[in-house]
Amino acid sequence: MSTREGTTTGPHGTPGRGPDVPTVLAVGLLLLVTGAVVTVGLLALTGGATSSTLADPGPATTSGLPLARYLQDLLGVLVVGCALVAAIASGPAEDELRARARALLGPAAAGWGLVTVLVYLLTASDLSGRPLPMVLTAQVQTAFVALPQARAQMLVVLAAVVLLVASRLPAASGAVTSQVLLVLAAAALVPPAFVGHSASAEDHELAVASVAVHLVAGALWVGGLAVLAVLVLADRRVRADRARPTMGSYSTLALWSVVVIGVSGLLNGSLRVTSVEAVLGSTYGLLLLTKAVLLVVLVGFGWWHRRRSLGAMSGEGGRAAFLRLVVVELLVMVLTIAAAVVLSRTAPPPGL
Repeated sequence: MSTREGTTTGPHGTPGRGPDVPTVLAVGLLLLVTGAVVTVGLLALTGGATSSTLADPGPATTSGLPLARYLQDLLGVLVVGCALVAAIASGPAEDELRARARALLGPAAAGWGLVTVLVYLLTASDLSGRPLPMVLTAQVQTAFVALPQARAQMLVVLAAVVLLVASRLPAASGAVTSQVLLVLAAAALVPPAFVGHSASAEDHELAVASVAVHLVAGALWVGGLAVLAVLVLADRRVRADRARPTMGSYSTLALWSVVVIGVSGLLNGSLRVTSVEAVLGSTYGLLLLTKAVLLVVLVGFGWWHRRRSLGAMSGEGGRAAFLRLVVVELLVMVLTIAAAVVLSRTAPPPGL
């Protein structure tokens, strides 16, 4: 029950506050900038900021494309997280949580679509070897649209538009519709994987399948945590006790996601790097090793959540401690995404 603008009463009549918007935005900006800086730094160290063709499209493309891909991946993960929370928050007591997740889904999908358009244009510039303004000509677009890289990005844009429109429809409040939107959001992550290094590797069917599974599992894990952190942990208007069923469902899903991420990552890595020497002696192998270390760190966070933090979330002190731990966990996740983006721009060792 409201007491005055910007405040609410808690379950026992005690004053409660809504989300601390400046803090949420500050933390989000910190995570975003940190990931971008790490992406640029890794590209500089690995030499990944180079064109895919012999012709140089200019620094705006060679540096801008990895950053745009980083933003695209982040927003895609956020979209999946919104759809996931809306799908698993199914009980009557979680109506508020589900409604907030749907409300966030629209802006996230809009941002995802806009950034994907930028990725589309930068990819056209990268593959054609022409500066960004020159790819807007009919001649370049006619040639680029015929390529699988263009069609993959167009599918992502189409899915983002559908998600944006569907999130605004009254029918989107149903549990079945929320589950359909989750499937669509997860499926939209896959097309770019079919045109990456995996598509040209030996046993490419297995490589592409493992990457697709890896991407979806990672988005469910990272996106679900990020959205729950904003909607539950950072907003005291959402009662923690009412959100516990959703947190429990997410915790179980996160555990299985970690297993899938580990198995699919190991499988995909083994198809490209076949020896310890290749791991330690190549940039690609070192990036794979970095991702694996970050995954182990994240597993440790997940274990702590399940054993200690989740049960104490309802208390004010427990809620604050849980939120601090989640911020650190999200930071590691952002670093993992940055490493994955650079990995996608790095050629596997010769002979693969």
